[in-house]
Amino acid sequence: MTWRPAPPPASDEVAIAENHASWDELAPVHAQGGGAEFYRIEQWLAGECKLGPWEIDEVGDVAGKSLLHMQCHIGTDTLSWARRGARVTGLDFSQNALTEARRFADILGIEDARFVHSTVANAAETLAGEQFDILYTGRGALCWLPNLDEWARVCSELVKTGGILYLEESTPFVNTLDTKETSQGALFVPKYDLFNEGPVSEIGEGSYADPDWKGERVTHCWEYRYDTVINALVSNGFTIESMVERDELFFDLWPDKLEPSRPNYWRLKEGEARFPLSFTLKARRN
Repeated sequence: MTWRPAPPPASDEVAIAENHASWDELAPVHAQGGGAEFYRIEQWLAGECKLGPWEIDEVGDVAGKSLLHMQCHIGTDTLSWARRGARVTGLDFSQNALTEARRFADILGIEDARFVHSTVANAAETLAGEQFDILYTGRGALCWLPNLDEWARVCSELVKTGGILYLEESTPFVNTLDTKETSQGALFVPKYDLFNEGPVSEIGEGSYADPDWKGERVTHCWEYRYDTVINALVSNGFTIESMVERDELFFDLWPDKLEPSRPNYWRLKEGEARFPLSFTLKARRN
């Protein structure tokens, strides 16, 4: 997978529209094409859980509870929560992704799973005031949002009083880094500015799930820091209950530096100095 700079978008609305086109194109690639191996679709359909064991422990028993998965993509994580007894709703701005999610629900016979087409910004309006026991999100989701305060405000409208928001994401430090070939081998170098207020605009060839995919897509991502995530949640009625950093990452960001640690997760190879690769956060709605 290779990237090169793209012109900045004329507005956030243009950026989101181009991201939308990108994810519409990738959805069938991830669900049925070359990306299905990365997502372990065959193993998952046969019963493998897509959730990290820490997610199950930290979220707790979901049986009978309502769970909204925001930015659900093709629904594999959403339906993994349904397998554990949650009454799930997946929400995404890509109709193609939702088509794949509904197809998977049919294959698995999960009749009460619901998948809703909406942007994050319009989610509360689209769901017409409905509130949930659990709002679940993450794994590469926050970077697609231009305004985390708006995100947290929408989340606060969607979570019941006493309910929880739970997310897993790559750490901000990871998001600054790239690798560079030197005489000493590949070394980590800072590349992205976490204080940049505009999007990082790039043209990508391939996909994180299928580096050999021949398509090309324009994407716009917004960097986040711990303070932008935490302050947005606190300012919109949440209390942070826990935040845990981990040495595993949910995609193979640097194939020359990472190795598989468990299904759907990678960690730094032996001999690499370890640093936090991902984090989980649990917040309760006041």
